[in-house]
Amino acid sequence: MASTVTPATATVQIVESLTLGGVDRGGSHTRTIDNVAEADRRVMTIDSSGETDVVELNTNNGQGKFVRASIRYIRITNLDNTNHLRVRFKKSGAETADVKVDAGATFMLSTGSMDADTSAGAFSAYVDIDEITAQADTADVDIEYVVFAV
Repeated sequence: MASTVTPATATVQIVESLTLGGVDRGGSHTRTIDNVAEADRRVMTIDSSGETDVVELNTNNGQGKFVRASIRYIRITNLDNTNHLRVRFKKSGAETADVKVDAGATFMLSTGSMDADTSAGAFSAYVDIDEITAQADTADVDIEYVVFAV
């Protein structure tokens, strides 16, 4: 069976609006991502008692799984109005990195690779992210994630 889905261009726009002391301090940035052939958008509840699997990145597609090399955009938004969220990026059997996402805030990635170093040493190399998990702070929170892949 031939696919009837034609890759498209995604547009991601960030807009900041602030007038401070009578001066416009806002700005915007627009990024286009060509040839997006896969997109996933989901709202899900993240537990406060332990880590919840959000996205897996590897070499095969599947339920909640994406081909790491094809990732061009990941957005995780904390939809809660009170509690923060801990988002963890894991390399199987190796490094992890954690990011605090405050209530109502968003964290974005444009790739499936990153580096973390606990000794504040010099950059060594990017490693592949194998899994993204999350854990709510005090009470369960809802998140929305979006993934675009080529």
